[in-house]
Amino acid sequence: MKVFIIDAFTNEAFKGNPAGVCLLESEVSVQTMQAIAYELNLSETAFLKQNKNYDTEYSIRYFTPTVEIDFCGHATLASAKLILHHLQKPFVNFTTFHNLKLSATSQNENIKMKFPIYEAIDFTPTRELYEAFGITNPIATKFAKDLDMLIIEVSDKETLLSIQPDFAKAIQCTDNIKELVVTTRSSDNDYDFYSRCFCPWIGINEDPVTGASHSVLAKYWSTILGKTEMIAFQSSKRGGFMKLKILNDTELEVVSNAKIILEGTLKIK
Repeated sequence: MKVFIIDAFTNEAFKGNPAGVCLLESEVSVQTMQAIAYELNLSETAFLKQNKNYDTEYSIRYFTPTVEIDFCGHATLASAKLILHHLQKPFVNFTTFHNLKLSATSQNENIKMKFPIYEAIDFTPTRELYEAFGITNPIATKFAKDLDMLIIEVSDKETLLSIQPDFAKAIQCTDNIKELVVTTRSSDNDYDFYSRCFCPWIGINEDPVTGASHSVLAKYWSTILGKTEMIAFQSSKRGGFMKLKILNDTELEVVSNAKIILEGTLKIK
């Protein structure tokens, strides 16, 4: 099968979040997809299969090196980059394994996607979890059940950047969280808010740039800032950006870009 490595949420190679994207010519087993994701050893690998009747319709499934997950934003962007700019199709519609509908089109050199919006409710984690991340004075803590994602707002960018988690302790603290996102508002004019995303519970200590977390963060910061259009930056070592626009109560427009850095053939037999 054709396989690609694509850096998502960036205009530069070796920045953003790398995703594997595999084009399936025929059905393969879940075990094979999981083995390929483990072999590529990227935070997520997407598997695309074209609808035989519509050449812009694809099924999409997402695997970390250890588990299948319901939705992955950066692997969706990487897949859209492949279909729109490499295969040169005018638009693309994806359907996930759990029947979530996603779409993407080109916007000049960038890619415009529609993501779902997820609600988050007030939540109080254990003291041990705060300690594992060195967080002492959180401003707010929310939980998005749809993604099993915990959102913690901290006071400033310096606090965000200084976090050095004890991942082994974090894993022992809870088994009902898949991702923990720490975020803070921006004090400059370049971005509206910053974040970092930690996922040791699914085999990823820190995710470089996380599309799915912004499906929660967009609504969270929109309420606080009184904006429906925002620019976000994920402050990992690689870093990545995205422009966000809340379209309605359930849809989020995300604009960013990606770079294809590797194309090859994967031999599994």
